[in-house]
Amino acid sequence: MEENREILVSIIIPVYQAKDTLKRCVLSCLNQQFMREGELEVILVDDGSTDGSSDICDELRDGDAQGRILVVHTENHGVSHARNTGIEKARGRFIVFVDSDDEVKKGYLENLMRYADEGTNLIDESGNSTGTSKVSGFQYIENSVLEANTHVWGKLFSRESIAEAGVRFKEGLAIGEDLLFLLDFAIAQGKRHTIRCTEGGDYLYTDNASGAMKQEFKESYLGEITCWKEAENKLLEYGGEFSRDAFIRLYVNQILTAFLVIGKVAVLDEDKRDNDPARSAVTRAGEQIGHALKTHGVFGALPLGHKIKVAVWRLSPELYIRLYNRHKA
Repeated sequence: MEENREILVSIIIPVYQAKDTLKRCVLSCLNQQFMREGELEVILVDDGSTDGSSDICDELRDGDAQGRILVVHTENHGVSHARNTGIEKARGRFIVFVDSDDEVKKGYLENLMRYADEGTNLIDESGNSTGTSKVSGFQYIENSVLEANTHVWGKLFSRESIAEAGVRFKEGLAIGEDLLFLLDFAIAQGKRHTIRCTEGGDYLYTDNASGAMKQEFKESYLGEITCWKEAENKLLEYGGEFSRDAFIRLYVNQILTAFLVIGKVAVLDEDKRDNDPARSAVTRAGEQIGHALKTHGVFGALPLGHKIKVAVWRLSPELYIRLYNRHKA
């Protein structure tokens, strides 16, 4: 590596039980066009893998002639801890997050970097709004994050702005950590127009069948409830910066995610549905639905299918769970 050349981009990849996809992912990150030697580093944070991923990380590092790969081995603490570790180790002007089961096209960084300037702290190729103008942090939350853009992949962050705001992923939360990170980052930008949303498609997301919300119910699914409640608290603190429609979308998201959690419990066998974690999850999800519906206009903003779900739930939560189980299990 050329020691005197500034590292422009640090790609942070949390690694856990990823032996089948890791090499493909890392090689796609290294194969970026128009990135000169010394301008790119890839940080692999091995989160206590036991399937051979740890060895693959080391092999990839040792096999890269340009020395672009840094490997950090840790005990298993979860994806948030792994990403936070990567942030602490990063030296690039910008930070990019890539998941170990995904890939990026060879023009991924080039297309993000073309919009990078001194006044831009976030470039989002997966944003819902596109155009030549930058938006403020509050506008980004209202027009993008609350419109289902709740993931950190597909984005280029200024490392300095992350450091100045002290933004980190919430550890101990297995679901929803991306949402809270984005909210904290955007709130730190505030009214400053430092965010640009662009057309993309260069990040190749894999819909992983073993992903966090694709498995049988477990207590970590309560992160769906926790993260959206915390999101509400964050937005209420800056309530005057957001429109009424923004809060309606927030509460709609609370209802949608609550029904996701209820659905995970509903498809369990009856004996599993009757244990304490499952009952607690249904109770908390039901409370979130009731809380969200107190805001006028939320029910009307729900998709038709969820209006029907709400109607049945209000009639009888037990009936809803039995019907859902009969239909989905």
